Amino acid sequence: MELYQLKTFAAVAEEGTLAKAAMRIFASQPSVSAHIKALEDELGLVLFERSSRGMLLTKDGEALLTRAYSILKETAELNNLARNLQSSPSGKLIIGVNSGSAEIPLDKIAQALSESCPNLQLEFQHSSSGYIKKGILAGEIDVGFYEGEIDSPKILSSKFRENKVLVIASPKYQDELTDASWLELQELPWVFKTPDCSYYQLMDRIVKAHELTIPKRYTIDEEGTCLQFVRNGAALSLMGEALVEQEIENGELIKWDGFDCTLSHNLICLGSRFQERQIQAFIDASSPILNLAKLQ
Repeated sequence: MELYQLKTFAAVAEEGTLAKAAMRIFASQPSVSAHIKALEDELGLVLFERSSRGMLLTKDGEALLTRAYSILKETAELNNLARNLQSSPSGKLIIGVNSGSAEIPLDKIAQALSESCPNLQLEFQHSSSGYIKKGILAGEIDVGFYEGEIDSPKILSSKFRENKVLVIASPKYQDELTDASWLELQELPWVFKTPDCSYYQLMDRIVKAHELTIPKRYTIDEEGTCLQFVRNGAALSLMGEALVEQEIENGELIKWDGFDCTLSHNLICLGSRFQERQIQAFIDASSPILNLAKLQ
């Protein structure tokens, strides 16, 4: 088994077709096909289902992809160590920052990177978790912060904390929220985040679990505006505790005591890009600050 076969395997899994994988790794399509065939023959397993729509991972393929990523990571660590002894990374790194990242010390991470990699430019892009995941998969974002469960085998992640999620409202709803149930709360106005937001997806799971019918009267893609609607008494919403904790303590907002939920906060990157020097540099700088475990 050769390392290039594993790199080809990961590329085909992520791109979904031989043609796209060939373009990505700068190889011919017959070569990519031959790499996959040789790997399947050596392993004695069928890694992909081939169809007119492209290449889909089999269950065996999904299981082996995780191990392939691990091998590529370990190889990358050795290569990065050697390269870092020669020179520090340069170029530009695009970092996706989700709306629940207000408490992350991005300034400290940036300062640590500026010291270890003075020629590396950092571009922070703020968006919802869903858009950040899409950007990671599309190669438009290099590394990002994401709230919620990771549902793609192509993405590596490291959870660094749990964020508590609250149902919050203006104090004008104090009577309605006291001893209320979800069935009663569904009668009140709600403001929703956009579908790519992890809070929207959490609310969707709640609605299905409790068989609720909550009209999407307001949908807002910006957390500050969403919070303003809540402050003004226009609607209830799901919010991260860190964002509203002080206002709740001051009595400016209230929370519903009938809800107890957390979402994991993760650092993520594309598995096949884990070995890139700029991404490794960001992970290395973030690890002691966020107390990161190894991405997996």
